[in-house]
Amino acid sequence: MHKTIRHIIRTLLLSFVLVLTVAVPCRALATTTTAKPEPSLAVLPFIGNSPGAGRLARRMRFAVAKKMSRNGQVKRVSDHSVNMMISALQLSWSEPFDKSQVPQVVKALGVDEAIMGYVRERKLTLVLYKGPKIAKICSAVIPRSQTSPRLTVENLLTRLDNVKFQHVSSQQADLANPVLARRFRKRPNLVLDGMFTAAARTPSHIAKMWEGFLKARVFHPKLLSAAAARRLPNNTIAIVPASVAVPHGPGGYCLMMHVGPVIAVNNGLAVESYWIPVHDGRHYRFSCFYHSTAPRVRIFLKGFCYQPDQFSNSKSLASQRFERYRAELLPVVGNRGWNREVMDFTPSTEGKKHKIQWMRIDFYIYVQPGEVFFRHIQLKNIGRTR
Repeated sequence: MHKTIRHIIRTLLLSFVLVLTVAVPCRALATTTTAKPEPSLAVLPFIGNSPGAGRLARRMRFAVAKKMSRNGQVKRVSDHSVNMMISALQLSWSEPFDKSQVPQVVKALGVDEAIMGYVRERKLTLVLYKGPKIAKICSAVIPRSQTSPRLTVENLLTRLDNVKFQHVSSQQADLANPVLARRFRKRPNLVLDGMFTAAARTPSHIAKMWEGFLKARVFHPKLLSAAAARRLPNNTIAIVPASVAVPHGPGGYCLMMHVGPVIAVNNGLAVESYWIPVHDGRHYRFSCFYHSTAPRVRIFLKGFCYQPDQFSNSKSLASQRFERYRAELLPVVGNRGWNREVMDFTPSTEGKKHKIQWMRIDFYIYVQPGEVFFRHIQLKNIGRTR
């Protein structure tokens, strides 16, 4: 009897020791493998020393906020939350500006980092705060409207906080490769309504697979006749017969974008495709034809992950998609007829947790007023050569 009790006690003690022996290393392993959380960041309103500099300051704040949101290294507090906090603190966020207000806002927001900007004429100065203290200051001159300020802003952010940006240009299209050319011919087009024919088949004559963006306004293009297209107002988009762009060129339909002088030198006019499902790390080829009467054209291929955050709307899938990749064709200018633009690219987050699941094609026109036309939009999975 006593031997049985001693045996039971010894067995329980050994079991307890084994549990401790296994549990402690597991706990230590869990501690060491816990991912470091992304630091929180606020992009504060930028200040300009004149009305013109003030307008440029607002554009530059928007550009910095968008680029910091896409780089995936920080968790950005929304601009609305920042503005509301400044209003709640009853701070005067204008010239003459009291710089001692910045640490007050940073503390109130409780963020790890903040970026403040100052524009003097066309010189942009960015100040990085780590907590309430200044960590680094960088400056650069923003080029005139004929040159995109994108690279200048990205270079500033790289100098300021070692933020890296990936660029893919149209020069990487491997057009001489017969294997890729054959795959591109045979494989299905992933772009919904890439020929702009859907509007002609619907009673509303609305192209729902394409969206126009003008400042805060979002709208769909509508099918118009050739006569109505020639009277298209400034800063609007439409689906029109291709003969409107090039009278003796190919038939069918095309997308028409008409930008006025004020919008051309400020926000520009943009049109984006609907969401295109893709696979992270696959090789794709984009192709389109364009004709511009004067405006400069930029074409972006934007990749998105499913990554909802505290600002997402559970009823809106679009708000739960986060841009993590962007490829860009080199800027193109006015031409006499239809020119083809082609780019090979591989959307990827390079091994990070969230993977690219969707692409959107973004046509953006700016600098000069006038019309730009797009037709025969294609995006195909061409794989890699072996």
